[in-house]
Order: sequence, then C-alpha cells, then structure tokens
Amino acid sequence: MKSAEISKKYEMLDEIQHVLKRPGMYIGSTKPHDSSEYFLEDTFVKKDVQYNPGFLKLFDEIVSNSVDESKRNSNLNQINVQVDEKSGEITIHDNGGIPVIIHDKVGVWIPEMIFSNLRAGSNFDDTESRTVAGTNGVGSTLTNIFSKKFTIKTADGKNQFVQTFTDNMGNRTEPKITKSDKKFTEITFIPDFSQFQMKGLDDAHIQMIRKRLIDIAACNPNVKIQFNKEKFKFRTFKEYADLYTPNTMYERSENFEIAFAPSSNGFQSISFVNSIETKDAGTHVNFIMGQTIDKLRQAIYKKHKVDIKPSDIKNHIMLFVNCTIINPAFSSQTKEKLITEPKDFGSIHMVSEKLIKSLFQSEIVASILDWIEKKKMADERAELRKLNKNLSTAKILKLIDAKSRDNRDQCTLGIFEGDSAKSAVRQFRDPQMFGAFPLKGKFLNVSEMKNTEVIKNDEVINLMGSLGLRLGEEPENLRYGKILIYTDADPDGDAIAGLLMNFFGKYWPELFAQGKIYRVLTPIVVAKKGKEVISFYTKDEFNEWLKKTNTKGWNTEYKKGLAALEDEEYQEIITNPKTIQISKDVLYKESLHAWFGGDSSLRKKKLLEFC
Repeated sequence: MKSAEISKKYEMLDEIQHVLKRPGMYIGSTKPHDSSEYFLEDTFVKKDVQYNPGFLKLFDEIVSNSVDESKRNSNLNQINVQVDEKSGEITIHDNGGIPVIIHDKVGVWIPEMIFSNLRAGSNFDDTESRTVAGTNGVGSTLTNIFSKKFTIKTADGKNQFVQTFTDNMGNRTEPKITKSDKKFTEITFIPDFSQFQMKGLDDAHIQMIRKRLIDIAACNPNVKIQFNKEKFKFRTFKEYADLYTPNTMYERSENFEIAFAPSSNGFQSISFVNSIETKDAGTHVNFIMGQTIDKLRQAIYKKHKVDIKPSDIKNHIMLFVNCTIINPAFSSQTKEKLITEPKDFGSIHMVSEKLIKSLFQSEIVASILDWIEKKKMADERAELRKLNKNLSTAKILKLIDAKSRDNRDQCTLGIFEGDSAKSAVRQFRDPQMFGAFPLKGKFLNVSEMKNTEVIKNDEVINLMGSLGLRLGEEPENLRYGKILIYTDADPDGDAIAGLLMNFFGKYWPELFAQGKIYRVLTPIVVAKKGKEVISFYTKDEFNEWLKKTNTKGWNTEYKKGLAALEDEEYQEIITNPKTIQISKDVLYKESLHAWFGGDSSLRKKKLLEFC
C-alpha cells in the first residue's frame, strides 16, 4: 500500500471535528427517536412523540449548569428560559454569576475557558463531595460546538463579560468587559439543526424542553422556574408526583423523596439524581424497590399465606424518586442510568414501616391479589382444558332434553333432587323450552378435590354435558340459558343446592354474575279450603298466616319433599316457579369455602352465627 493511501486511511481529528463526527460518544443519539412521553396539561398525560435526544442534551447541559450553581450558591434562585420557535434561538438566564477574571495559570477569561474547552469546569476535585450534575467538564462546550451561534453574557457584581462564538465554535469574538454591579449568567444559542436532521424548532422539542423545566422545578423547590412567561413551582415532590396519579404514598429523608402509586401497565419509575432525570433508573431505584418488595412479600405472606414472586409485586408499582447522591456515577455521558453503589450514596433511605403499612392497605396490594387470583384461575383452566378429552356428550344418559334447536339461550334446565321428578316434569313441562336433569343423591363436594378426580365422576360429566360446559373454558354458547335448582325444602335439599352452587362457583363463577342460576322455592306447607289453595315456603310465613286466619274449614298438609307434591303443585313449580336468583356478591366465595372447604372451624363459626 502506498504512503498516500495509508495516510488517507488513518486520520487525526481535532477535538471539534471528533465531537461533530462521533456525537454519540458525547451527547447520545442525534437521530429522530419515537417515544411515549409524559406532558403536563391539567395532569401528566402520556403522548407519542418524535424527538432528537442529542438535541435536547444540548439544552440540558446549559440549564443543568444553572441548577448546579444554585446548589453551591443559594442566592441563585431564579432560572428563566426563553425559546423562539421561528429563529430557533434558546436563552437560559439565571441570577447567579461567573467570576469575570483571567485564570492565573491558563491566561484566559474564566467564562471563555468554561464554555469553549472540553476539559474545563469546577467539578474535577474528587476529594470534594459533589451533589451536582456536572462531572466531566465537557457539557456546556458541547452545546457551543453544536451551535451556529453561541453567546456568553455574565456579570459577577463588578464586571460584565460578553463573547460570541459562531460556526460550531470555529470562530469567536474578543471578550468584551464592562463595569456592572449586577449578578447573572445568560447563555443564548442557535443550534446547528443540520447536525440533528432537523429544520428548526418544532412543538415536540419545545414541549420536551418545557417538561424538563417542570422536572427541575419539582426537584428544586427553592428555585423559581420560568419558561416563556409560564412559571413552575412545587412545594414538595409529592405535589409533582400527584400530577401523574393522585394520592401517592410519600415520605422523605434528608437526601431522598419517594412516592408510590399503583400501576396497571407494569413497573414504572420516574426518578431523578441531583435533578437529572434517570430514564433508565439505576441503583437508587433498585435500592428503594428491593426494600419495598421484601417487606411487602413478608406482609402478604403473613396475612394471606401467599408467596409472591418479587417481579409480580414490582409489576404493580409506580415509583417516584428524587434523591441527592454524592459524586454520582452514570453509565454514560447522557446520564440516564445511575451506577453508584448504595454504600457510596452518601446517605441512604430506609423505607419506613408506616409507608409499608400504607402500601399494604392500598390498591397496589389489592391489585396484586386480584392478579394472582386471575392467574391462578387461568392456570387452573389451562389444566382443566387438558381434561376435556374425557368429556363426551354421548355420556349424557339422564337428561330429559329440551327439543328446541334455534333458541337454546331461551331454554331452561331444571336440576331436580331425585328420579321421582321424571314423570311430573314430562307431564307439565314445555318440551321445546324446558329440560330436566335428575340428580341421584347428594352432588359432589368439589372444594378440596383434585380436578382429575372431579372429572371421573359420572354425575359431573353428565351435568356438564347437559349444559354444554367445558372445563377451563368460559361458559359461552351454552345449551341452556337458565338453570333452576329444585330440591326438597329441608336441610338435605339445602345441602344439595349448596353443593351445586359450590360446583358452579369453583369452575364457572361467571354464571352467577350473568344471573343464570336460580334456586326454586318449593312449598313446605299447603293449605286448602274448597278450591282455594295457599302455598307457604317458610315456617315464618305459615305461622304468620295462622295468627291472622280463622283456620276452620282449612286443611293443611306438610310437604316433606318434592315427592310429596301433588300434580297441581308440581305444575305450579314447573310452569310458574317462585325463584331466588343466586348472585355473585362479594362474600359468596368466602361463604362457599366456609361451608364446603376442608377447614371445619369455619363451619363451626358459621353454625354459631345461626344460634
């Protein structure tokens, strides 16, 4: 290879050329980026937006200088930003000031040195505990390099300094020094939009700048922030967090402010380190979440005896963190992820038991338990679907089926205690719309049974086949739209009805919510006088009648069950049944578990309630 070719292959760039040629090393991506971001209207609303991360980094480097100086100098308490959409000019003004003197070693005015050298600044003393954003001394100079025009104007109470750079810091004016008793720093720049595939400022980038200033106001309650005459100020970080989601659970310590809220979209975090937004979170977020998850897991297990995976708790939480870290270290120059180890934070925050108690009683834990219940049900249904192969409509041996083919959702299935109902059902039913399923003895108590055992029971298989129910599947397109439970009006009849409700409640609780299941009341006493007939469905109802009625001439008969009903009485409960709809109230599952579960102490407690 010739010498000229070798020289062409190997290049040596100056600092400005290297920054412009390899911007990703310094300011991150300079290409358009599609994202979903929060913007403040009345509250924070997430919107899809396209923006250039590298461009926004230029603004952030300058405004972060003002924020950093406010931490060193309490007199700096105002930051004013002006953006001109037409010209693309951006101005950041604060009421601090940079010393207007010539550096005794470098021989350059300090404002010029700071804003035009990649390795100049006030953050290089690593023996000093820094709580500011700047660390490497390159940020503000990068903004100068990526600008068509960059003007420094600052005054320290004695002198004012003005200097302008143009053409990506390629040219500069001589500094102009004048007397001034003011203190301020004002940086005005027009970005070189061609470096970012941009034609100028658009609304998306203006809104992103506005959002950054709102964040700064939230992290710095002692600093007044103004943007194009719009003012932002927060008394506490909680006030800011509540704009994302109301009623956050909040606490603070010397260097940490944290707030929690429920999340329905997986884990979310809004976090800041020394006023820098850490979009990729980091060790500060992990430290708070680690404690919180451990304590919530213990509390949930103690109360509900459920061992929950840490990730399943995390996915239901939205966390807000605003913290001050000593000498923070980040994963890159863009500072989106903190990598400082907790032992080096300078101070740590231990989540209080009071806050954990609030979280435990909040919608966060309620949503976790709901999700676990749904997941458990989904897992059970997946298992049940594997058992469907054992079902066959050919096994429906006992069903007296309704004959209608077109309006099955209008058909009614009566589930009868005992075979004695067959003849009466056939005699009085509407054969097109009414079907009957006679039970043999008590139904299965499925509460403590394995699904593989339940599906072996012929009575279960026949009943499921009659209704068109499938294990692990939603109760849709059933063969009957209404289920009527006919049992004797005695303790055995009540038990059978309860076992049926327990069966439906375990596998298809939706049937209750859909209002498809009814208990038919059957008379326990029938009083007759001539052609007049009165049926009584409770002893209290009958006793009340006795008190008010002259019973002379009345013949009363106690009915011991469905088999004791006469034809006209049977006709009444089939053609015009008196029913109670079984609804899915909040306590129905707890009640079924108490009556039919394996814990006998719960049944004893229920029985005592009736004493």
